[in-house]
Amino acid sequence: MYIDKKIGRNFVRLTFENVLVICHGLPYESGSVIEKGYLTLAQFFASKNIPSVIFDFSGTGLSEGVFSLKAWVEDIINLSQQFEKVSILGYSMGGAVAVRAATEIENLEKIVLAASPCCVDMFGENVLRMIYENAIMKNLLRGIGDYEDFRDSFISEFMEIEPRKWISKIEVPKLIIYGREDHIVPFENGLILFDLAKEPKTFVELKKGDHFLRQNLAVSELIADWLLGKIKEKRLII
Repeated sequence: MYIDKKIGRNFVRLTFENVLVICHGLPYESGSVIEKGYLTLAQFFASKNIPSVIFDFSGTGLSEGVFSLKAWVEDIINLSQQFEKVSILGYSMGGAVAVRAATEIENLEKIVLAASPCCVDMFGENVLRMIYENAIMKNLLRGIGDYEDFRDSFISEFMEIEPRKWISKIEVPKLIIYGREDHIVPFENGLILFDLAKEPKTFVELKKGDHFLRQNLAVSELIADWLLGKIKEKRLII
């Protein structure tokens, strides 16, 4: 993939072939990924010689379209097809949709799942209503309609992309990271996905880890080391 840009008086073509596609979760605050700290994350990986792509999923931030988990899966597939090789890093719901997308990405090298929901069971009425009300109040998810429409569509689509149904179909190396102190996506979700995943795979248990792993520099360091082939262990407790 290349991007043409004017820098001062000069025409410049930027070329990218192998990248890390970083996928955000369900937004809980307004704005684009640029305003939410993902640029800092991308710069961190660049410092490790891992070029990356950050983006807003459909129906969020600065992207067009309306929100749906199906559209999010399509977003990852479409983006990945623009490069020669990709790895994927998915946080929370970004990891859940990445699992489904990964089964259709032929140029995928590695995938990292961080605090991602594995199963539809965790989305009870109270959780869904909280997601919906926050999204409406802050205009986070466009085109979601009334609560009943959102709830029915969300559950239907999540059941289709449910990671525990698809993780075993991913052949590339997998890094699965979950925190013991995650009060949003229970730690057990990670164990379920790890047990269902095929080798090669690595599971990292963070004894003090919460849900917001992208803000944890030690976690980013670990992910970079794994992507660069520096971590060989099957299981780690940190």
